[in-house]
Amino acid sequence: MTCEMTLRREPSAHEVFEILARDHSDHLLVFLRAVVRDKSAVDDIFQETMMVAWRRLADFDRSRSFGAWIRGIGSRVAMDHAGRRRVAVADPAMLAELERHASAFDGDHALSFRARLASLDECIERLPSDSAEVIRLTYTANLPLRAIATRLTVTEETIKKRVQRARALLGDCLQRKGVLA
Repeated sequence: MTCEMTLRREPSAHEVFEILARDHSDHLLVFLRAVVRDKSAVDDIFQETMMVAWRRLADFDRSRSFGAWIRGIGSRVAMDHAGRRRVAVADPAMLAELERHASAFDGDHALSFRARLASLDECIERLPSDSAEVIRLTYTANLPLRAIATRLTVTEETIKKRVQRARALLGDCLQRKGVLA
């Protein structure tokens, strides 16, 4: 019994946040280091920015730039720190100029993410059918291993091994494509 799944599950907002935060964290740090003159405060401001962004995730408009959104939060957090701790922060005109330059890099992340996703889809398509099926059932349909085993009338151990082998094949494929280091 083969289960054909061509629909991809829409990632949750928190999954999207995790991916985007990871992709933008280096640029956010560079931005904050340019904005905040007290280098010892940058890590605190970065952490607080991420926490505020996480809490305000429902306010993020997915049709807009995540980088600009999180830098805006970072700017406000830095200004707040400046008021509370006398941390020297770039003036508003400098912040606007830094934002203008930083926004030039925002498109790269979205393209990179889409390219990696396309590579993953290609690699899944190249898997043997039983491997592709367990990957889709495990990661797209989010079924527990026991449910997959029942559905495919095999043991749970067999499913564990299939998933393990399929992930290794995917990893090899993604490395060949240069997606994984």
